[in-house]
Amino acid sequence: MYYMAANGPFLARLAASGRCTTEQRDVVANHVPSFADGDQGSPGDYIAQIDGTCRPARAPRMRWSYFIAAPGFGPTTTIGIPGSGLYVAVAVTRDNARAATRLTRLLGHVRFGQAAIADFVRAARAPVSV
Repeated sequence: MYYMAANGPFLARLAASGRCTTEQRDVVANHVPSFADGDQGSPGDYIAQIDGTCRPARAPRMRWSYFIAAPGFGPTTTIGIPGSGLYVAVAVTRDNARAATRLTRLLGHVRFGQAAIADFVRAARAPVSV
């Protein structure tokens, strides 16, 4: 069920907001679980990094970066916090020339147990051995 939460309404709502735009979306893994009409034996995982901007009413433009992982039964299950099924990190800063670098640095320091966001991305992109 974490797949549904990770790939669910929050991101759609943010992207559909008239005040927010998604500028970059990197879906690293999107394997629909078999119970939700995915392939038989699907790992049921979803991992994405999304960046964008928002312009709140009467406030300065903000830049945001969002990471979400629902490891399911995929290769990322073995890293992070044992038994955890959903990982989320969000960083927001005022938009300016340094905002993207600042957000990258902030999210680069996020740890789930001993695992960094980059560890989840590497694990999800690693070739599967048969």
